[in-house]
Amino acid sequence: MDFTRLQNYMDRLVNEYNTPSVDCIVYKEHEQLFRYFNGKKDIENNKPIQGDELYIIFSMTKMLTCSCALQLFEQGKFLMSDPVSKFLPEFEKMKISDENGSDDKAASITTGVASGEYEAVKESGYAKNPITIKDLFTMGAGLDYNINADYIKKAISENKTTTREIVRALSETTLGFEPGTRFRYSLCHDVLGALVEVISGKKFGDYMTENLLEPLGMKDTFFGVPKDEEKLSRMTALYAYNAERMPERRPLVCGYNLTDEYQSGGAGLVSNPTDYALFLDALANGGIGKSGKRILSSSTVDLMRTNHMTGKQCEDFDKVRKGYGYGLGVRTHIDKSRSGSLSPIGEFGWDGAAGCFSMVDPSNKLSMTYFQQILGWDLRIQTEMRNVLYSCLD
Repeated sequence: MDFTRLQNYMDRLVNEYNTPSVDCIVYKEHEQLFRYFNGKKDIENNKPIQGDELYIIFSMTKMLTCSCALQLFEQGKFLMSDPVSKFLPEFEKMKISDENGSDDKAASITTGVASGEYEAVKESGYAKNPITIKDLFTMGAGLDYNINADYIKKAISENKTTTREIVRALSETTLGFEPGTRFRYSLCHDVLGALVEVISGKKFGDYMTENLLEPLGMKDTFFGVPKDEEKLSRMTALYAYNAERMPERRPLVCGYNLTDEYQSGGAGLVSNPTDYALFLDALANGGIGKSGKRILSSSTVDLMRTNHMTGKQCEDFDKVRKGYGYGLGVRTHIDKSRSGSLSPIGEFGWDGAAGCFSMVDPSNKLSMTYFQQILGWDLRIQTEMRNVLYSCLD
C-alpha cells in the first residue's frame, strides 16, 4: 500500500481549498497505516499544526452518543419501538405543525447546522404517532435544530441548565411532521443523551467516559471547550470561509453546549484525531478496540450501519447524501452508482460542522479519521478523500 496520493490530497486541501490545517489517520485491523498533518493551527500567530491538537468536533459527537445508547440497547434496557415517553414522560403528547414537513427543507441542511428550521410553525393539534427511540436515532422525530428557541432560553433563565432539564424544555417544541414519516436533521441525539442519563442513572458524560472513552483509551475527548490553560493551548483556532473562500477567524466556542452543565449529545464534544481514530477502529473491527476491550457487539455495529430509511425518508436523505441511506446515527453507503464512491456498500460514518469526517469500513476492517476546523467546507472533499484512500489500497 502506497499512501502518497492521500498525502498529496491532504496538501491539496491546504493549498487549493485553503483549509487552515488537516490531520488524517488510517487504521486497518488495529494497525495505524497512515498519519499525516499539515498547515497551521493558528494562522494569525503563525503556529504550525503539531499533531496533538484538540478540536471542537460538533456533530462527530453523534456517533459516540449513539454508541452509548446502543450499549444500553444491548443490555435489554429498551427496544427501538419503545416510545421515548416511557423514559422521558414530557414527550408523550407532542404538538405538531399543520405543514407536516411539506416545506421539504432537507436539501438546505449543512452538516451540523440546520438552515431554515427556525421559522414559526402553525400548530395543528397533536401528533398521532408517538416518538419512538428509533426515531431519535434516525432523525425521524420531527424535531428541529433551533437552539435559540424561546422555551430553551426560558429554561436557562430559570436556572434549569442540566442536560435533563434542557431536554425536558425541548419537549415544548412543535413537531414538523408525524414521527417516523420523514428525515430532518435535528436535536434528536441531544434527546438521546438525556435518555442515556435516565436509563443508566448517570450523568451522560460520566457514562460515556466509563463505558466508551476509558475502555478505548480515549483520554482527550470531553464535553465543552476547555478552560484550563494546558488544554486550551492545544485547541486549534476556529475559522469559517468568507466570500472569497479564505479562512476568517471565529470565536472559539461551541454554541451547542448551551450551559456549562449541558452536555450536547449531538454536537458538544472536543476531541483529537488520535483519540477519535481509536473509536472508529473499534467500529471497523466489530466493536473491539485496539485496547482489546469490546464496546459493542458486531451484530450491533451491523444494525447501526443498516439503512433504516423508508418511503419519504429516503427521498429526504438522498438530498443530503446521494447514494447513502441513514442508519442509527450514521450515513451508510447503499448505492455506488449514485454516490460515486469507491468504498464498499455498508461503509458508514458521519461528520461535523467544521469539517471533521469519519469513515468506517467493517468489510475491510478499515477506518479513516480526518480532522479540520473551518466552517463552510465543501462536501465534495469527502468523496474525493474516500476515493483517494481506496486507490491507495490496491
